[in-house]
Amino acid sequence: MSSTQNVSRELISQVSKCLCNKMGLEFPENRYKDLLRGIKEASTELGFDNTKDCIEWLIHSDLNKQAQDTLARHLTIGETYFFRDSSLFKYLKEKVFHDLIYSRWNKEKFIRIWSAGCCTGEEPYSFAMLIDKLLPQRKNWNISIIATDINEDFLKKAKKGTYTKWSFRNTPEDIRDKYFVKTGENQFTISNEIKGMVLFNKLNLASLGFPSYSRNISEMDLICCRNVLMYFSENVRDQVVYKFSKTLAQNGWLIVSPGEAEHARKVRLTSVRSSDTTLFRKIDKKFQQTNQCININLETNKFHDIKNPIKQTIKKSIEQQKIPELKLKSKTEKKPGSQKEILEKKSNNRENNYDEALIYFEKGDYDTSVRLLNSLLETEKNNSKYMSLLARCYANLKQNDKASSWCEKAISKDSFNPNYYYLMASIQQELGLTDKAIKSLNQALYMEPSFIMAYFAMGMIRKKQGRQKESLKCFKNAVYYLNSMDKNTIVSSSDGMTAGRLKEILESML
Repeated sequence: MSSTQNVSRELISQVSKCLCNKMGLEFPENRYKDLLRGIKEASTELGFDNTKDCIEWLIHSDLNKQAQDTLARHLTIGETYFFRDSSLFKYLKEKVFHDLIYSRWNKEKFIRIWSAGCCTGEEPYSFAMLIDKLLPQRKNWNISIIATDINEDFLKKAKKGTYTKWSFRNTPEDIRDKYFVKTGENQFTISNEIKGMVLFNKLNLASLGFPSYSRNISEMDLICCRNVLMYFSENVRDQVVYKFSKTLAQNGWLIVSPGEAEHARKVRLTSVRSSDTTLFRKIDKKFQQTNQCININLETNKFHDIKNPIKQTIKKSIEQQKIPELKLKSKTEKKPGSQKEILEKKSNNRENNYDEALIYFEKGDYDTSVRLLNSLLETEKNNSKYMSLLARCYANLKQNDKASSWCEKAISKDSFNPNYYYLMASIQQELGLTDKAIKSLNQALYMEPSFIMAYFAMGMIRKKQGRQKESLKCFKNAVYYLNSMDKNTIVSSSDGMTAGRLKEILESML
């Protein structure tokens, strides 16, 4: 390990300013010791035998992605556990999630959560387990839990989902028994069902790359960012929280650490105090709080004391959520005899396998979906539907070259499908091929002039390019077609967004 004795305080000050400018990370004087320790650990990995030489290089060089990733691993510290801050989770259970479930019970059923700075995954998995307790039968619900962090080592551990007893300190006793399997000495692995509820991605909040529709980080009901903003400069903190406010849905909630609350107040989020917890809310001026006396029993998942006219309807709906009975084949069941029946059975099996692949895709288990789709393509080599879903899987796995290749194959088999060109545009944007993405979107709009999401994507590109007139024109075209849709209808290719919600987003931009 390289020595730090010959590193002057002035040099540490310079590298501190450098990292603030290049990565948004701030290390004031009282944290110089942590900064020097982190760089000392990273220097060998960056190819230096001497910490001073590494610091000189950091100051005078442009930091590429690999260097930034290495520094992030050594300069950020992960310290968390399941259901950290019991008062917060009590409020989430009794107020935030409770009200979301109730308000959407007879409407579009969705909950959108973002754990920003998720560390090794304990926080987003805690959200998932809490929702599982509140909604054990959630087949018709769209639950999106996005978890991001700058540290790739943290994300690898989170995706693996294996923890030690230290991650369960101050955690309710039943959590480990219900949701984890012991896989080694002092090792516990989270259940696949809970793991499948969370999607992990790398993101440096200081890049301000959100809201992001391609990352599914937009219109969030809840954003949780605790003990992360402290790494940033004052200016970057303000910008990050401002972007959080833009990423929240109306009436959405923001959770930050107590020492970071001032930044939430600056963007005029409303503080909501409950016992030992303070949260912030993006209050819609038209929103009227209703005084409904509702209680959820987590053991039975039933509503009690609902003092309103739809009590019986909700109660009946919940009690009717039953696990379907398994239908066993009769021993006397006849096998299909004709060639036609055999072909129909094979076709049905393929469709069932595709539906299964689609379910795994929607749960975020892209690897399993890829395996099923590759198996299907062995027998149906020219099926563009399978190819396009495979492309989407690879795109979400960040294997954009494979995604592009399979999307091209889908287009070659069905060159008149506008959805494939829209998918290709999304992949090209991820690859930084903006001109090609615009061309693909134009092809999609040529084939389907009412393609709302293609107008939206084109508008976002033009806005980023500073071409405001063209951007506004695209957004107005999208609104024009949205006006003819019912507000609760899901917009095609929007990943579950309703016409009403998308229209609100566009109108705010206009």
